[in-house]
Amino acid sequence: MLTAKGHIEIIDTEYSIRTAKAIIEEGTMLIEPVDSNNKMPVILGTDKIYSQYGIGLLAIFIPIISLAKFLSFSFGFEEVMLSHFILSFYNMPFALLGLWHFREILKKLGQNHNTANFLTICLATGTIFWKYVVTDFSEITQIALLLGAINSFVNVKHPKRWLFVSTYLSLLVILKLVYVIVIPPFVVLAIIDGRRNHRTIPNLMHGIAILLPSALLLMYINWIRYGSIFESGYGSAQSEFSIHYLLRDWQDYLISLDRGIIPYSPIILVGFLTIKKFFVVNKETLFLIVSICISLYILTASWVGWKGGFCWGNRNLVPIVPLICISWAFLDWKNLYHRIFYLLLFLISIPFRVVAISLKTHEWSVLSREFKDHPDPYYIPSEIEGSAKLFYEKLFNYSGKYNTNTFAHEHHHSINLSNYESFIGFNFWPVHACKLFDPSLVGIIGKSVLGLSILLSVSLIIFFYPKSLNDSSKF
Repeated sequence: MLTAKGHIEIIDTEYSIRTAKAIIEEGTMLIEPVDSNNKMPVILGTDKIYSQYGIGLLAIFIPIISLAKFLSFSFGFEEVMLSHFILSFYNMPFALLGLWHFREILKKLGQNHNTANFLTICLATGTIFWKYVVTDFSEITQIALLLGAINSFVNVKHPKRWLFVSTYLSLLVILKLVYVIVIPPFVVLAIIDGRRNHRTIPNLMHGIAILLPSALLLMYINWIRYGSIFESGYGSAQSEFSIHYLLRDWQDYLISLDRGIIPYSPIILVGFLTIKKFFVVNKETLFLIVSICISLYILTASWVGWKGGFCWGNRNLVPIVPLICISWAFLDWKNLYHRIFYLLLFLISIPFRVVAISLKTHEWSVLSREFKDHPDPYYIPSEIEGSAKLFYEKLFNYSGKYNTNTFAHEHHHSINLSNYESFIGFNFWPVHACKLFDPSLVGIIGKSVLGLSILLSVSLIIFFYPKSLNDSSKF
């Protein structure tokens, strides 16, 4: 909680906030445009728009904004600041839910209880997961629901597991429509399971029990807003997919230091050690995981958008990281090579996490504009390299003013980002809070929060580290 931001970082969230407020205050979903340059479908007779983002977020935001309104009215707090502060924490309960599902999946696939606990802590602290827990992007909430569907699937002894799968998938699609693409693998497996157990019809009926009403709800909402069940609010952007973009981006989305999934979570490479055993022991779950990951990867790489806007790494691929990590269920902790390889990649991953949680999501993107005039496109440091240099600089300099030669040679002028208040000091809510009372404490509070967060993370890792190699894995 210490590394949460205490404010809203991304413009996307503002659309959902305005929609939630409009529903509470005016009983409508029409809102003032957040960005006049963003081309939304035109609503005849008004200069307002409908948000293009999933209506599922409104179920989360409406209670939070209502609470902020009540507290503001009762105690005189500034409503916008209070609502943004509370909303900056909204991913945390979903992070805990997602981690619980992840641990349960590992255990159901055969991993030992103690090792599963440790691996879950490693997912939380050693991958891109941590960064997105403490932002207001909705990817962590998406992950919780996606893992919930997978956990329900692997719970083979539950007589109504397909009903739970349907429930989680419905919530996921309501949150973000693009997840309809993950439904087909579940349908295939429901049919296979049904034929094996003579339950094809019950499986499919359970599968559509929640999905069908959810689909009808989405179509109805689209129709009353836009007059078309197929218009979700993205306008022309929702159809801007092309093989050209796939050929352009597929490699970068794997290994690029700006948007590659591997550099931002190196520990996912552990999956290469376990893929064979995964295939031998549980082909159906492997099929499900691989199908979902490939579908989301191809869809993301085929879209016109570049990595999901201002974000850390590739925002649109964040949900497949914990799915790849499900392969850890077949990690043999008694195997010295498995253990060394895993711990080595985990240690390599830790510095990335420290840098990621400490900086504003788009801080390096704003700073790097100072170097855009250079003729060599590779002259500008990558997001990872630039952010690492910025993090090191901010350990000693939290004024928001920097010398360009700190980040790139040949440039010898100063950069002043002090007008961006949230760029001053590390990006933690206690740091921003102290600016309201004593700005001179920005440096010491930032370092204290960072040090305490690292200490707590290391303590969790040590506490949950499997103590007995004789009982660390069933394989």
